[in-house]
Amino acid sequence: MGVNWISVTPFGFQGDPQGPTFGWVGNGKAGIAETDERVRGAIRQARALGINVMMKPHIWLPAPHWPGSIAPLADSRASWFQTYERFILHYALLSEEEGVGALCIGNELSKITAHEPEWRRLITAVRRVYSGALTYAAETDEVFRVPYWDALDFMGVNAYWPLANAASPERRTLVEAWRPLATRLRNLSTRQGRMVVFTELGYRSAPFGAWRHWEIPRTAPVDLRIQAEAYEAFFEAVWPQRWVGGVYWWKWFSHPGHSGTNSNDFELENKPAEEVVAAHYLGRRVSSRRPS
Repeated sequence: MGVNWISVTPFGFQGDPQGPTFGWVGNGKAGIAETDERVRGAIRQARALGINVMMKPHIWLPAPHWPGSIAPLADSRASWFQTYERFILHYALLSEEEGVGALCIGNELSKITAHEPEWRRLITAVRRVYSGALTYAAETDEVFRVPYWDALDFMGVNAYWPLANAASPERRTLVEAWRPLATRLRNLSTRQGRMVVFTELGYRSAPFGAWRHWEIPRTAPVDLRIQAEAYEAFFEAVWPQRWVGGVYWWKWFSHPGHSGTNSNDFELENKPAEEVVAAHYLGRRVSSRRPS
């Protein structure tokens, strides 16, 4: 497909968004496949194919919570950040050992982004053990208020902006919806002197797939066209911009056969959206430093 970077996303697991700590699998746990050994295996498979890797640890919470729900209470915030530092350092060390090219130090932790001293201490600790590029994956509005972009190498955004409140909008509508967002991101890039990388971007293959994806029921019908059109709109409106450092598409599973034309979810494998990505990646020169 012309891909030259992928992200690998091991998870930590937190039960209570206000809790003082959380856990992760690491070297193994009965019934859990996501071990360090298998994370290393995925990295080595990618590198054997000439593909660079960004390590992107996430924290998983039970529904309806998500990383943006995490807000430890004041008297437990220090404990939470201590655990989080151990979590990130664990994957930073693994990444250094495996020659991983980039590390994302956080994902959509929008309620605690403002605790700048804790994040800067974490970044300093990570740089002591890891020599690759660092970023943070902000959610849509959060990207404009992260206070420590200057300490990182590029700015990450999980760009799930609702584009068009329509079941199956035309591509032109989606392109026009991107233009003011692209202007804001360009201005941010200029102010910060950093490239913007879309650390996540994707669309459901369902009606309203380019709107509020979290409102789409799992029982929704399949609409492969809207997903493909949304991908095309990004490549037309955003991809050529000089401030864009790359895009990681959500989502491609590491085991085959998960996706197909009967799926209304984010996967692009075996759908027209896969053909869109391949055509754009293979139809242009892609720098080895540009995640795609």
